Amino acid sequence: MDRTYVVTGAASGIGAATARYLRERGGRVIACDLHDADVIGDLAARDGRANLVDGVTRLSGGRIDAIVANAGGGPPETMLALNFFGAVATLEGLRPLLKASPAPRAVMVSSIASMSPADPRIVEACLKMDEPAAIAAGTDALAAGKGPLDLYGNAKYALNCWCRRVAGKPDWAGAGIPLNVVAPGFIDTPAAAYILSDPDRSAQAARMVPMRGAYPGRPEQMAAILAWCVSPENSLMTGQIIFADGGAECSLRGERAW
Repeated sequence: MDRTYVVTGAASGIGAATARYLRERGGRVIACDLHDADVIGDLAARDGRANLVDGVTRLSGGRIDAIVANAGGGPPETMLALNFFGAVATLEGLRPLLKASPAPRAVMVSSIASMSPADPRIVEACLKMDEPAAIAAGTDALAAGKGPLDLYGNAKYALNCWCRRVAGKPDWAGAGIPLNVVAPGFIDTPAAAYILSDPDRSAQAARMVPMRGAYPGRPEQMAAILAWCVSPENSLMTGQIIFADGGAECSLRGERAW
């Protein structure tokens, strides 16, 4: 498989599993993260985003086939900067490198947390690409008693909305680039340790997942889904928010579409 993939957040968790999955199947992977990666860059910062684009451009020779925008998490003070603005900057910054690919693809990683109640002020600022306003709104939300998970959920919800807004536009669909979102449920990664290591929290989370054997999910399972999204075989699906969560979203939302 002569394809070059960019995977962000590739040093651990879902990103590491995805990079490994793609390499085992013959793909070339340019791994990006804060450490232990081919390209080092902090996607919560403007300089780090520029470093990502510069580093990938240099290592790829100016041509890639797919982007897996997986980097996320982080502390409260960078939650919105990383999980929304960093992801969008990754996709928009690297999109020109997809032009020469015969089968360009892109996918983002969201979360079941995107189903949490949205803060209109935060989401609106994100979708206007007004990073200072979004961060100010997030700071106000924390001061009002909201927690880091609320900011994370808002960032991922905004990411879902952004995908739906742009996937059908000329820069993406018009250029033949499928752009989708995969929203994991509870996956056994370091990021989910605060839930999985707490018996009460873990039991509560498990009750949200109706499918037997799907709690917790494994990073390798997520890697297979993400790899298909950026494969040549995915030639029709775009603009979709795919919940890979063992049925949690289905149980919560019922017949309502995303």
